[in-house]
Amino acid sequence: MPEPRRITDPEVLKGLSHPLRQRLYRLLTQLGPSTTTILAGHLDGADPGRVSYHLRELGKRGFIEEAPELARDRRERWWRVPEGSFSWSGADFRTPEGRAVADAAFAQTVQDQVERLEAFVARKAEWSSEWQGAATTTNTHLRLAPEELRGLSEELNAVLRKWAALGRRDPSLRPDEQPVDGREQVFLFLHAFPEKP
Repeated sequence: MPEPRRITDPEVLKGLSHPLRQRLYRLLTQLGPSTTTILAGHLDGADPGRVSYHLRELGKRGFIEEAPELARDRRERWWRVPEGSFSWSGADFRTPEGRAVADAAFAQTVQDQVERLEAFVARKAEWSSEWQGAATTTNTHLRLAPEELRGLSEELNAVLRKWAALGRRDPSLRPDEQPVDGREQVFLFLHAFPEKP
């Protein structure tokens, strides 16, 4: 698995500051390779032209790529998330414009995370008791120096990469061709930051 790509260009990060683009990126990570039609079907009747435009914008910035080998004819256009992950830090954006883009992308990400947690809580009863028992929430108060927090983050990311590799979908297969293995999409989000009591 390649090292995460570090985004430091605000023009690239702009690709994720739009809520629909974040949703499309998430759907592609969850479903695997998909077409505009498949993705629009998961977005409550979203306009396919609008979906197609935002997919091209994500592609221009390297967040997704075309998968032409999956097309059955010339009109069919498949997209997928390339192997590997990406990261960014607001500290990498020094100009006011760059900071504004990083702040907007981060705010959109946090909003999406909270909405997804709220959706799970609202529909928790729809999941089996096995899944309900496996889901977890935790919070911890630590006393750390900046370099210790950085070390903790690196260790946690290494653990997440190991577990992510277990259930990775085959990017060369369409969603309906993926093996059924009892796995579901699991969303984990974690924020670690200093705070004053």
